[in-house]
Amino acid sequence: MKKIKGLLKQAWKTIASFIPSYTLKFGPEVLQKRITGVFPLKVKKFIFVFKVFDPVVVIPPDTVDRIGVEVSLQVSIPGLLKAQGRGLVHGEIDYLGSSGEFFFFDPELQNFDVKGLPKRYQEEVRGLFESIMKSALSDISIFKFDEEDRKQKIAKLMLKSVKVEDERLKIEVGV
Repeated sequence: MKKIKGLLKQAWKTIASFIPSYTLKFGPEVLQKRITGVFPLKVKKFIFVFKVFDPVVVIPPDTVDRIGVEVSLQVSIPGLLKAQGRGLVHGEIDYLGSSGEFFFFDPELQNFDVKGLPKRYQEEVRGLFESIMKSALSDISIFKFDEEDRKQKIAKLMLKSVKVEDERLKIEVGV
């Protein structure tokens, strides 16, 4: 029995040496298509009405394993005030093997710049905006392996690693 296991192990090593390892690379433009479908958002939280629109996927060159989504936002208290600005949320990539999908994971607000908002509302609005973005981005499948694409179907089965570097989502496939 040990001889058979040893032979099988050696056979697998031999076969694996002939199977190439390669990396699928996706830039922000591919991820942008998935994110755009979720926006615009209009959400009422307490007395505030948030409008979130114009998402842009950002993969900063100096980050590792993080992807960002920058959005425009308007926040208002109907009849009292209206302010607008930009917000940037960074998150990690999480992979769900059963469906072959990649999700935005652990989003964190990195930048929040809203003009025309009184200081007394800044922290509350910032917290509410962060919760809106966490909720919206956590449900987004930012990439899914295409079952019709032979390379992607194999990649789903032979996934080695997923990382974000050099301003790209890199999916390494091999044995």
